[in-house]
Amino acid sequence: MSETKTDRAMVEEAKRVIDGIVSEQRNSDTRLKNLDKKVDGMMKAHRLLTESVQTTPVPAFGGDSRLKTFVRSDGSLQWTTESKQFKIPGSGSVTSTQEGLLDSVPANDWHQDLQAIARKRAFARMIMASPHTPKTDLELYKHLDRAPSYIKPAIEKAYWDNAGDGGEWIPDQWVPELTETFKVPRALRALFPEVEVDRATILLPRLVRGGRPYRKGAVSSDSPADYTASTVSTAQTSVTIRGLAVRYILDDSAVEDTAINLMSTLGKQIAEDLEAGFEDCMINGDTSAVHQDALATWNIRGRWGGGGLGGASSHRRLFNGFRRESVIRGTSNTAGTPAQITLAELIGELGRLGELAVQNLILVCSPEFMVKQLMGITQLQTIDQFGAQATLLTGQVGSIMNVPVIMSRFMGADLNLNGFYTGVGTQTGFCLVNRDSYSIFNRRGILVETDKNISAGAIEMVSTMRAVMQSTDAATATNVVYNYNFDSV
Repeated sequence: MSETKTDRAMVEEAKRVIDGIVSEQRNSDTRLKNLDKKVDGMMKAHRLLTESVQTTPVPAFGGDSRLKTFVRSDGSLQWTTESKQFKIPGSGSVTSTQEGLLDSVPANDWHQDLQAIARKRAFARMIMASPHTPKTDLELYKHLDRAPSYIKPAIEKAYWDNAGDGGEWIPDQWVPELTETFKVPRALRALFPEVEVDRATILLPRLVRGGRPYRKGAVSSDSPADYTASTVSTAQTSVTIRGLAVRYILDDSAVEDTAINLMSTLGKQIAEDLEAGFEDCMINGDTSAVHQDALATWNIRGRWGGGGLGGASSHRRLFNGFRRESVIRGTSNTAGTPAQITLAELIGELGRLGELAVQNLILVCSPEFMVKQLMGITQLQTIDQFGAQATLLTGQVGSIMNVPVIMSRFMGADLNLNGFYTGVGTQTGFCLVNRDSYSIFNRRGILVETDKNISAGAIEMVSTMRAVMQSTDAATATNVVYNYNFDSV
């Protein structure tokens, strides 16, 4: 179960930014004036809209009263999970496992915050040669002092009965290595259904075509003719789950003074790296032997750095993205008017989707395409026109003919006239995608693991995931369109 919250203040700020850009684009005689500034403004608005919608898990809390279960009979606290033996009359001894205060499902908000502070403190002390964490010790002390009444006496016993600086309040050895599962806010990926799978390869049966009806004949003899038979057509789609990995290597001496910040900052960043790579692949992925783009030199928007981009382990080889899918399905098309798309041309591209253009579409474009191309069309509705209570998709910045417009930094503005990246070009494009036709097959979500190599004095942080995006439609289904060769400058 999850709870979705929308930060209206961030939505309103995004509306003001977009409103200013729209007004300038439609009223200015020179639309290319301050184009870079306008693109930066659209990317800021996109970030605000993405971050304004937050989906968070809602755990099943037990309430303050459940905290009493972590207090032993002698009044002390059970910090971690333990195996205990109970004597049952007539049945003998029974071994049972009981969860501890620090490794159980949180009972309430106070309990959840306690676990977060304890993890931060334990991680910092783990990678220090001489553990000393006065800031987190003080944070922990203040938090324990606000403990609910059910557990307050045991908490006071834990830190008043110990002499010294409070080092024994919470045992550090409860977490020998940091392992956390992250579910971070997503933009493009969040718009498609996710299918949880438990195998590396799954087979999905598909009904291609049902039967054909015939006119029912009349019975005119004792041996009437049988009804005409029809054949049902079926097919099967195979989905192979692969994965992505990111690895950091840190010098333990260099990070001792900033260890507390590293847990939150680098932990979130390494998970974001995977999400960014997955979204890049959703648009630009290609599993063919010869990639349609010059991967070895394509450092899109400077996100990936130089070197090692075109190898067999490139993240853009994980699965086919929308651009490649459109080429395979024969629905890619060059721009009619590169300088300024028209509404008629956009309607024509929608028509290439056939019956799949009826509903649940999205238009994925670059920030440059949004500012230079779409904002010149009066039928475009931006968020400043939606109203405060409008229902928005994650990352949506506009709508045209009821098709949500989604910006992604991984839709390039450095493409050639042929719609591919060759190292030369300043063209861009957009994709129209039927959201019902593509699914995210998720074998395992993002997992971040941290461990210390004491023989090398290094800290290794690794994030991995196992998921792919794939369509279960027939290979000839027109479920995506890629329209390219639009001017971005």
